[in-house]
Amino acid sequence: MIVIHLDRPGVVAHITKCLSDRGVNIAFMRLFRESKGHTAYTIVESDGRLPEGIAESLRANDHVRHVMVVQI
Repeated sequence: MIVIHLDRPGVVAHITKCLSDRGVNIAFMRLFRESKGHTAYTIVESDGRLPEGIAESLRANDHVRHVMVVQI
């Protein structure tokens, strides 16, 4: 999953809480930003398939701009 969001406090916590609340175990997570306070990217790989509706849960945060879920 790739989450594009603003670089603001609490956004990463929101992402991990949404996943934890749905029983998703994070296998890999990488974060980077274009510059302080601007666009940031969070890449998450899970142990299994992501649950339906997870993108909508993540978008509930006003700082989340786009969520791409890739299921293999």
